[in-house]
Amino acid sequence: MKRKKEHFVATLFRKKPLGGVGLIIMIAFVLVALFADLIAPYSMQNGNMQMDFTAMLAKSSQAHLLGTDSLGTDVLSYLIYGARTSVILGIVCTVLATLISLVLGVSSSAIGGWYDLIVQRIVDGVQCIPALLLMLIMMAIMGRGMPQLIIALSVPAGIGGARLIRSAAFSVKDSGYVRMSKLLGSKTWWRAMKHITPNIMPLVLVNMAGQLAGTIMQEASLNFLGYGVAVGTPSWGYMITNQGRANMYTAPWLALYPGLCIAVLVFGANMFGDAIRDIMDPRLQGGVGSYDTKTIKRIAAKQLAKRRKELEKHQKCINAGI
Repeated sequence: MKRKKEHFVATLFRKKPLGGVGLIIMIAFVLVALFADLIAPYSMQNGNMQMDFTAMLAKSSQAHLLGTDSLGTDVLSYLIYGARTSVILGIVCTVLATLISLVLGVSSSAIGGWYDLIVQRIVDGVQCIPALLLMLIMMAIMGRGMPQLIIALSVPAGIGGARLIRSAAFSVKDSGYVRMSKLLGSKTWWRAMKHITPNIMPLVLVNMAGQLAGTIMQEASLNFLGYGVAVGTPSWGYMITNQGRANMYTAPWLALYPGLCIAVLVFGANMFGDAIRDIMDPRLQGGVGSYDTKTIKRIAAKQLAKRRKELEKHQKCINAGI
């Protein structure tokens, strides 16, 4: 009887429970970012957070559950609105960087020749410069703001990741069915879209899931260094460098809470990315290192039964004097 194919989410929670926890964390942060206006105790007015000058640097209370900063801004509301910057910006930059890597990598392998040579030299030049330094240079040239931050985070990451996609695309390009398609007269873009791209999508998805955590960390780093979003835009990294560092000893919660949000979100993204890699990579399925305890017990039982039969056969030979 043919076994019914298990849903991806069910497989994720069964084989990789930590990956399922990471997925729940990411979904929770996305919902918080989307419905910040409904969740936040104090809403934004005219693009600015509400300020209570009578409760500056106030500790946790019923009116302000996580306290306030030096301007009387509610920390919980700031963190909720800051999720829009970190979560949505991280997802947008990751998707855009993946698209850039996919276009450059697949086109390089499919076209080849002088085009591949030029693209790879550009990739070499980008990879020679440290990523943080390159992003700082781009932000210094373009200025602060959300669109500038998206470009600074996406373009270098997309160009740098093109080499991995290119290597995977070359392995598919040299396969028999792609060569047969070329002999039948198919065009380069047709082979790239119909044969190469679909066969490397598991690698692309794994790379995209693993890149999400790094994008969130880079966004927080740029905001911490003062080259992130525009002044007044809620951001976890900007809160740490603006309010947290200035009031680190008198109000440590101003650095603790946004740092904790970043740590939890990066943890969830890393666990989810590792789980997708382990599930979609056939070389990592069914191994002893997986969380599939039923498979491990079944393999161990088979090995134990086989060893027991060998011992019984050996004992019979000894008893028979052979």
